[in-house]
Amino acid sequence: MMLELAVALLIVCAAAIYWYARLFPAGWGRLRAAVGLPAPQPTTGKGCGGCPGCDRSGKGGC
Repeated sequence: MMLELAVALLIVCAAAIYWYARLFPAGWGRLRAAVGLPAPQPTTGKGCGGCPGCDRSGKGGC
């Protein structure tokens, strides 16, 4: 009984953290900075797939 409650509580907490980070990214960034965690690294856009010849305007290609 106690183990199931602990697992359920962990799942609920993980879901709450996930959705807080998704819905409030600015607040999540401030919270991470306040705790001392590193800031998330920006990722490259999916439109060009990391192609070095891409101009991000949508007209050019690789």
